[in-house]
Amino acid sequence: MSALPVRVRPHPGQALDSYLEHLADVNQLTTAKLISLLRADGAPTRYLPVAPHPRLLSAVADLAGLDVSDLHGSALVDHSLTDISTAGVQAAGRYGHRAIAAKGWVFLHGTQVCPTCLATDRSWQTVWRLPIVTTCTTHSDHLVTFCPSCRRPPRDGRHSHLRPVGADTRCGNPLGAGPLLQCQHDLASIIATAADPDSVARQRRTNDGLAGEPVTVLGSAAPARQYLRNLRGLCVLLLHLASQPTASDHAPWAGLLHDELATRTDQRGPRWGVRPPTDTTVRALALDAADQILSLDLETAGSQLAAWFSLIPATNDGPLGWLADRTTMTPTLTRLVTTGLAPYRRISHHLDTRPLLGGRPVHHIPQVLPTDLYEKYLSGLIDRVDLTGRTYASLCLARAAPEVRTWAEAAERLGLPATIGTNTARACSARLTVPTDEFTRRLALAAEELPRLDYHALEATITRRVHMSRWFAEWVRIWRPETRNSDRLHAITWLWIHAAHAHPDTAPTWDRFDDLRTAKTQYRRFESSLTGGDERSLTSALHKRA
Repeated sequence: MSALPVRVRPHPGQALDSYLEHLADVNQLTTAKLISLLRADGAPTRYLPVAPHPRLLSAVADLAGLDVSDLHGSALVDHSLTDISTAGVQAAGRYGHRAIAAKGWVFLHGTQVCPTCLATDRSWQTVWRLPIVTTCTTHSDHLVTFCPSCRRPPRDGRHSHLRPVGADTRCGNPLGAGPLLQCQHDLASIIATAADPDSVARQRRTNDGLAGEPVTVLGSAAPARQYLRNLRGLCVLLLHLASQPTASDHAPWAGLLHDELATRTDQRGPRWGVRPPTDTTVRALALDAADQILSLDLETAGSQLAAWFSLIPATNDGPLGWLADRTTMTPTLTRLVTTGLAPYRRISHHLDTRPLLGGRPVHHIPQVLPTDLYEKYLSGLIDRVDLTGRTYASLCLARAAPEVRTWAEAAERLGLPATIGTNTARACSARLTVPTDEFTRRLALAAEELPRLDYHALEATITRRVHMSRWFAEWVRIWRPETRNSDRLHAITWLWIHAAHAHPDTAPTWDRFDDLRTAKTQYRRFESSLTGGDERSLTSALHKRA
């Protein structure tokens, strides 16, 4: 293939499609004619701006009188952040864009633009197609993502990679079904939004990474590829956290993010790891927050990230599971998240190292923590109903005993079924509303005020009352003459729940009823009928000779 009569070298960082438009203009060719020349020897142009085929690069070099190495950096495949493989894309054939889109964080249709840069040399930069690039460090402006006239991204042509308007600063987006009508808005005339100094400084660090230079991450120099991956991964994580309803207290830009979130599908939720926010300002602020954390030492960065973790919704997977499901956990991010989650570490790790009982035996723990102690020290710390929370508190106290190693064993030591121990711990461990250290501190205070009673012996005494009636008849005669003899089992259930602080489901009376549902309704009616004096006298009757 012979070279064109007029030759021009690409500008530093110029995208391949932009360079070809310049080449066509200086040779007074239409962009369509230039594409025909490139295809004359069979060079495929399908993935021209993303991952051009080696034969296409050779054809461009021949036409322009260049060496193929002069075109390095003109396509997205040359930037490690995108993880695009030329061979993989070509092997995917006509569906190669799907493989690229699945990796996320790349503009396949359209690009961003700095109007001032475009007005200066009419050169479109390759990195403008990377969402991680939000700011022009030369002019301290945010990049523009939409043409104000056609309301589409610049260079959003679907018929050809090269615009019919060539290297002109007009938008050139097709306005109809074909390429004949194009948007004529002058992109160089757009007034871009000024970026704050933090965004400019962060973008300079990102540009260093895109140029292959090491960048400091968590106190030490990291290879460019690692920095870019960690920046993107942490930004995605912060975007998911900022999507929570109460995120405005942590990120002033969360309100802008929620505006965009409202326009996205509500069936799958935001897929920030694939498609980041379109608004350049929001994306810049999220990247700034991520980069600011990465620029600190590990402990300080972990503390700053931990402030975000209060936004994590309660799930059965716990905080770490929720976070890991929403970003790519690189080794660096794993260290950072683990450091940030240290105050929220699994309760079992804390219980293994904290003597909450002060040497007291497990039988001094009731199956359910007394209501008054729970309300005094633990109310609101577990996002579960009080009965489940009180049961969990008792299980934690039993789990803290040196000889108890599992939740199932803790339940059995309290006289509960093993499944209650496992299921309650699973339900509550992920629903703590405070760091684990604070929860165990409050739990220790409650343990100090527990009466020094043998609750197992008390439960055995109440169980024996199931087969005795004289004590109940005496209580009725003296304190509640209007009480029916049929309420004896309900009185025993009341003692089980309120005197022994045992779990309602393990009461020894339920198997004495044919209709359990009716029995529980009748018990609630009996319970609500008791006065304070009735309760005190009934408790006293428990300790009298039957």
